[in-house]
Amino acid sequence: MEGYIIREGNRPWWQRLIAALLYTVTFVLLLLFFTNFQFTLDTKMLKGSFGLLEISIFTFFNALAFSVVRDFVFDIENGRFKILYCVGPIELGSWRKLPEIEYVSVFKQLLADGNYVYETNLWYQGNRHMEIYENLDKAMAFEMGREIAKILNVSLLDATVPNNYVWVDVDFQK
Repeated sequence: MEGYIIREGNRPWWQRLIAALLYTVTFVLLLLFFTNFQFTLDTKMLKGSFGLLEISIFTFFNALAFSVVRDFVFDIENGRFKILYCVGPIELGSWRKLPEIEYVSVFKQLLADGNYVYETNLWYQGNRHMEIYENLDKAMAFEMGREIAKILNVSLLDATVPNNYVWVDVDFQK
């Protein structure tokens, strides 16, 4: 299998810290729920017990939001790819057929805070795309786009300037 992996990398330390705290709160709340739960007809007591369960579910999903890392794995030889969602050593993802990629693009995306991020996308079936990489550094986004274009033997489009798209020359020799 000739495979390529695009890793999102590790989360920043502060996100891992928040995730660890939220996982700890989830564990403590679940422990309290299961140790204090009693089968009763008293609705006030049941509401209190299930309130702990509700909060633990909420904290668990917030912990996931701060800890999940997304990786792409491409198996060019067999024409398939998978998106892996990783939390520590746990990985979830399934193989899918790799669509016929038309080109790779790099474009500048405005963020809510007024800054920009550069995204690298794979385009297929006309206007459908997969975002596979993003970086604050334009050069890094282009390097990723250039490498992916070489691997897939497709063109690279510079779409960083609105309404002024330029096809970039990619050396297809490995």
